[in-house]
Amino acid sequence: MSPKDPAQRFFDKKMTERERAIFEGGIGLAAIYHQFIGTPVSGDRGSLEKLEKAIQEAALLQPHKKSVKVKLNIPSNLSDGGAFNYRSLEGRDLDVTIISEYGSYKATSRMKYIPELKYVLMYVEKIEKTS
Repeated sequence: MSPKDPAQRFFDKKMTERERAIFEGGIGLAAIYHQFIGTPVSGDRGSLEKLEKAIQEAALLQPHKKSVKVKLNIPSNLSDGGAFNYRSLEGRDLDVTIISEYGSYKATSRMKYIPELKYVLMYVEKIEKTS
């Protein structure tokens, strides 16, 4: 297990580095989903890019996160003038990729809306041994 992890002693001793890398990715996706759903958004690309960056930077503060990419899928015609051209961020607007590393494993975790499931799915896209 990772010698630099002061929290390691709280986890089951049988938990592998691979399992922990996956766990850390899942925690990151859930945190993004529950922290940012309901945030006011418009179709203004500049505003959306700032929010994407803020979400990415916040998620990178969590332990074991190596990379976070956020794409907000908001229609640009939401900002066509008027005082009420915004809405709340929904799960289906999020397309998130988190790469978490723990020990000698790297997990790529995803969250995005899957139309055929009609569901915002959080899933493990890829697991790699790094050394």
